[in-house]
Order: sequence, then structure tokens, then C-alpha cells
Amino acid sequence: MKYDIIYADPPWQYKSKENVAAKSVLNGKLNTHYQTMSLDEIKRLPVKEISSDNSLLFMWVVSPMLDDCIEVIKSWGYKYSTIAFVWHKQKPNMGSYTMSECEIVLVGKKGKIPSPRGARNIRQFLSEKKTKHSSKPEEIRKRIDQLFPNQSKLELFARDKTDGWDIWGNELANDIEL
Repeated sequence: MKYDIIYADPPWQYKSKENVAAKSVLNGKLNTHYQTMSLDEIKRLPVKEISSDNSLLFMWVVSPMLDDCIEVIKSWGYKYSTIAFVWHKQKPNMGSYTMSECEIVLVGKKGKIPSPRGARNIRQFLSEKKTKHSSKPEEIRKRIDQLFPNQSKLELFARDKTDGWDIWGNELANDIEL
């Protein structure tokens, strides 16, 4: 099957000495949240083979990983288009320059925008409290559904099963093999 819409939240591997994506200190203890992947491992996923000729990629990225994210978008056969969504998590974390409290979803386009289109009045900005580590707001997936209600959809690195979406990741039973 080929997918018109691909939604991904890669397990980015930070380049720092301590991998803050996989570990954090809570209550004085180092906690491992999930396995990360190297940039090369993410780039090698065969997304080109499972994406339609006319498709969109919606990819989560944290600010320090923007360069890597653009590389992945290109390696998967897409061209960077824009920022689709900005999520204000309502709780800042320490950053290298400013307090970090937003994550973004970039859009990559392959061919033309899939049609037919759905709603065209979907907001880019979402302010919603973050919940457990690395969980993304369900509202973003709902907004993608409103934009493209009739397209085939795949969520990569999925943590939950959503009606109308195929999933792939290491936390659930997969709908496809990669």
C-alpha cells in the first residue's frame, strides 16, 4: 500500500554527551523513556517506497534537530515546504539559548498536494499542556484528518492506534512492515 499522508515523530538522538531524548532526571533518578535512532538509521527507513507520488509528510522536530529533520525529509523523497504546526507545551524546559517550550511539525511535499482537500481553515498554533514524556497532542492528528479526510494515512513511530490510520513503530502491533 502507498500512503498519501505520513505523520512521523522520529526518536531523535541528540548529539550531546547525555542523550536527553532517551533519558531525563526525575526525582534524582536517571530514567530511560524510549530507544532512539541515529540519523542514518532514520534516513534509511524505506519511506520512499511506501509513499504515494503525491503525498505529504508531517514530521515532528525539536529545535536543535532542524538540520537533521530537513535531511530526513529529503532522504525520504520529499521537499521541505513549511511549518505546519507549532505546539506550545505551556511548560518551559532549559534550552541552550532560551527556554524551550515549543515543538514544531514540518511539512515535506512529494509531487502535488493530495486531493481532494478537506478544511482550509486549520490553525497552525496549538497551546496545550504536555503530558507524559514525548507524547504529542492528539489534536494535531485530528487537524491533519480535517485537512485530508479521504487520504490513506500512516503514522510512523506510533504510540497509539487511531481509527483511519495505519501505524508502524516499536510500541504497538504494526499494520505494515518496514
